Amino acid sequence: MTAFETHDRASNTPVAVEGPHGPVRLKWHKLRTQLAEAPFKRSNLALGWQLGASLEVDILATADGRFAVLHDATLGPSTTGRGHVARTPIASMRGLFHLDADGKPDPDAPVLPLSELVAPLRMLPRAPSTNLQLDLKLLKGHALPDAAVADAAAAVAGLEDAIIVGSHHLDDARRLVAAIPGARLGYDPMLAVSRQRALCDPERLLRHIERRRSGVSLVYLRFDAIVAAESQGFPLAARLLDLGIETDAWTVNPGRNSIDTILRTLMEANVRQVTTDAPGEIFAAASS
Repeated sequence: MTAFETHDRASNTPVAVEGPHGPVRLKWHKLRTQLAEAPFKRSNLALGWQLGASLEVDILATADGRFAVLHDATLGPSTTGRGHVARTPIASMRGLFHLDADGKPDPDAPVLPLSELVAPLRMLPRAPSTNLQLDLKLLKGHALPDAAVADAAAAVAGLEDAIIVGSHHLDDARRLVAAIPGARLGYDPMLAVSRQRALCDPERLLRHIERRRSGVSLVYLRFDAIVAAESQGFPLAARLLDLGIETDAWTVNPGRNSIDTILRTLMEANVRQVTTDAPGEIFAAASS
């Protein structure tokens, strides 16, 4: 990428949008800056790191206790590989690529160990507002191995204060944070909500989070859960802020009906971050 191309992309890839309560960060979901591109592109990570973006990668433990940057339990159909991630050693993923929306492999998006994806960041200037969320995925029936915890800690050594570990699995996220001094902790309670329907009540959800809030600085909520709470007159995101916890609303993408109204509701509710695969389009919709 030339210097001109880098400048052009930087000027067209926003990292925040102004809301009624101040700037709202736009988190690049799976490092995407456009909806149709492949996830986990190295150039997007490098760009966002220097721009001050909120960035996200998903991590899964492999058969040999390493963390690979992958979202799904199986390599296919989202990559050029096949097989279960938990049964595949990291070396066997060498040469695989993530696919874009047309099913084409992207040479800028190889399937990589976490350590290899983030290694170039140590040589790049980091903007003060930059953060990188490690979205910890755990497969049903698989515990988080000690080897993977050690692998993550080694992978982000020297980058710790930029790291947020977020997960549905709060106890395991705490293990990772304990191994990465300076990292922050995030909790996504939506898996619990899917298993305990009573938590669809926003007041009960708040109490659920409050009981688990020790060390948690960020909560990830489906955007429609926040919109529903607001429609019921319960200011869930504002109440979380009273506890010192910011709210991330996921995942808001263009093409939804009433996207302008959704974004207005989220920003008025005082969410501090919106997760999206299309930050430029969401910025434009929120600014209109």
